[in-house]
Amino acid sequence: MERGKFLDLVIAGPDMSGTSTQIKDIINYFKKENLIVRDLRGTEIDALFHAEKFKLLNSRFSSISELPPHIKDYFLSTTYNMMSGGGTNQDLQIASCVRNNVTTFVDPNSADVWIMEEPTKRGAGQLNRTIEQNRSQFGDEMNPIAAALAHQAYRTDEFLRFRKAFRENNRIILRSRSEESACYQIFDSQFLRNGISIENYLNLPGHKIAFKNSPTHIFVVCGPENWTTQDYLQLKSERSNGRAIDDYENNPEYQVLVNKRYASDWIDSLYEKGCAMHGGTVPEIIRFSIYDSKGQIKEKMISKLETLL
Repeated sequence: MERGKFLDLVIAGPDMSGTSTQIKDIINYFKKENLIVRDLRGTEIDALFHAEKFKLLNSRFSSISELPPHIKDYFLSTTYNMMSGGGTNQDLQIASCVRNNVTTFVDPNSADVWIMEEPTKRGAGQLNRTIEQNRSQFGDEMNPIAAALAHQAYRTDEFLRFRKAFRENNRIILRSRSEESACYQIFDSQFLRNGISIENYLNLPGHKIAFKNSPTHIFVVCGPENWTTQDYLQLKSERSNGRAIDDYENNPEYQVLVNKRYASDWIDSLYEKGCAMHGGTVPEIIRFSIYDSKGQIKEKMISKLETLL
């Protein structure tokens, strides 16, 4: 396959919807089509792996996880020493696709497809994953407003460092979730009374960037609009074996609200309003049933994806 038009594809849905599996399936599809894929998911070290200065190490691999053990150990020890001040040269700076004096350059044209995730495991995304999704572990309660503030911060970070350059260079972007995770944070008079107002959400600096530069398409895997707490609990019991459960996943009423927003035109209206405010283009939203098998979802997603490339 020769790479066609620009694509910024988000895979989204409530917890337990299988986002990681779906991302993996689409990555494998791109690789089978002989597109070069680079995976930016992970920590700052994972991002630095793709830096131009390490091209002799990274040229044949999509991520650190694919490295042979002895090469992986060498790379990790080298970057650790440099980032911790133990290197003989200037300390290694954080990664970005911008040539400047404060970051380590990653060439956006070194891959056809770039994989990203939200929340990230670096910057403000790390705060979300550790604190906001697990406040009970710190003797506190879930705070959607604080979560929204942290999310918008890394949206600025990840856009300016990476996604802006991918868009400008006509790369394919595949993302696990995006600003559509507003489903988890915006006020609801019955189930999320401590949520952020939609007006405040859309006017946060990171969200102005996000809705101005919205995804082209969103694949949503969700249950029906009339999903119940029992439906969620049944799915959770089937899919959470061996998985660490966070505060969001332990709240069935919350998950039902989130699913309803994903399954209905609530999310469509969010994008219509946000894109109109900030000059973006409303993405095409395609929904898939959370009750389809992994194979069925994969087949349907790939079939739709083939029409977009």
